[in-house]
Amino acid sequence: MRPAPGAVLVAAGTFLIVGAFATPLYVAPALVKVPLDQSSVTYSKAENATVLDFGTLSERSNVNLTAVRAVRGDVGAGNKDRAVFNVGVRVTDEADKEITVSTDRVALDRRTAEAVACCAEDINGTPFKHKGLTYTFPFGTEKKTYQYFDNSARQAYPAQYVGTEELQGLTVYRFEMTVEPIKISEIKVPGNLLGSTEPMASAGRYYANKRTLWVEPDSGVIVKGREEQLQTLRDAAGVDKIKIISATLAFTEETQKQQAKVAKNARQQINLLTLVVPIALGVLGLLLVALGVFQAIRANRKGSAGAAVDADDRPTADLPSQAAGPRDEPTVPSGPRHTQRSES
Repeated sequence: MRPAPGAVLVAAGTFLIVGAFATPLYVAPALVKVPLDQSSVTYSKAENATVLDFGTLSERSNVNLTAVRAVRGDVGAGNKDRAVFNVGVRVTDEADKEITVSTDRVALDRRTAEAVACCAEDINGTPFKHKGLTYTFPFGTEKKTYQYFDNSARQAYPAQYVGTEELQGLTVYRFEMTVEPIKISEIKVPGNLLGSTEPMASAGRYYANKRTLWVEPDSGVIVKGREEQLQTLRDAAGVDKIKIISATLAFTEETQKQQAKVAKNARQQINLLTLVVPIALGVLGLLLVALGVFQAIRANRKGSAGAAVDADDRPTADLPSQAAGPRDEPTVPSGPRHTQRSES
C-alpha cells in the first residue's frame, strides 16, 4: 500500500527539522577545523631597531627590520584530529642581511588549536614538546586568558583578554602577554664586551617580550600581531651589557588585510554551517510538515464526503417495488413527425 502524500511530506519535513538541529551540533564541528594544507606567509616590520653586528661585535642603531614567517602544513602527518605545521622565521635588515633565523615544527588540535605531542615536533631542529596555543586561536575564541607558546622562551605564557576593537573591518579581541627576562642560553664572547679583562667570558643570553595579538573570535585567525622584543647579553652579575636585538615588530598593513580576508572567508563558512543551513532546513521542514498535515486533513474530509453519497448506502424504502408491475412511459411529442418517402 502506497503511503499517503501528506504522510510523505510530514516525514520529509521532520527529517529536515532534525537536520536543522544536527547541523550545528554535529556536522559543523566535524567540518570546521584547522586546515591540513595550511599555507601562509606573513610580514612584520620594525623601525629604528638596535641589533648586534656579529661581524664587528658592536651594536647598530636605527636599523629597519623585516620578519618573514612562512607556515606550511604537513598534510601527510595530519589527520582528522590534528594538523602539523612546519614554520620558518627569518629576520633581515634593509640590506637583506640576516639578523636571526629560526624553525619550528608543531602539531595542534584542529578544533581547539592546542598543541599536541606527536609527529617529531621540534624547535630549531631540537626535539621539544610544545604547550598551549601556537600560531592560531580556537574557533569561537572567548574573552578569557589563554596559554600561548613562546618559541624563544620555550614555554607558554598567559595571553590575557584586554578588550575588543575594530580592525580591518572586523571586530577583534585584543590579547596581551608578557615574557619577563629569561635566560635562554649561555655563550662565550670577548671579555671586553662584558667589561671583563679576560680574553673570553661567559655571557647569559636573556630574552624578554611583550606580545599583543588581535584575534577574530569566530575563526581564531590572528589578524594582527606585535612584539616588543629584547635580547641582551648579561655579565656574571646579571647586568645587561649589550643588546642583541631591541625591536618592535608588527604585521604590515598588507599582511593585516590578508589575514582579515582569511578570517572573513572562514566566518562565512562557519556561518553557513551553523546559521544559514540550519535556518533554511528548519523553515523548509516546517513548511513541508504544515503542507503534509493540510493534505492529510483535506484527504480525510474528502473521504467522509464521498462515503455519504455512496450508492450502496442510499436508502431504498421509498423506491417503487418491482412487483407493482410494468409502468406505462408517457409519450412526449418532440416535434412534427416527418414521413419518409420511398421512390420506386
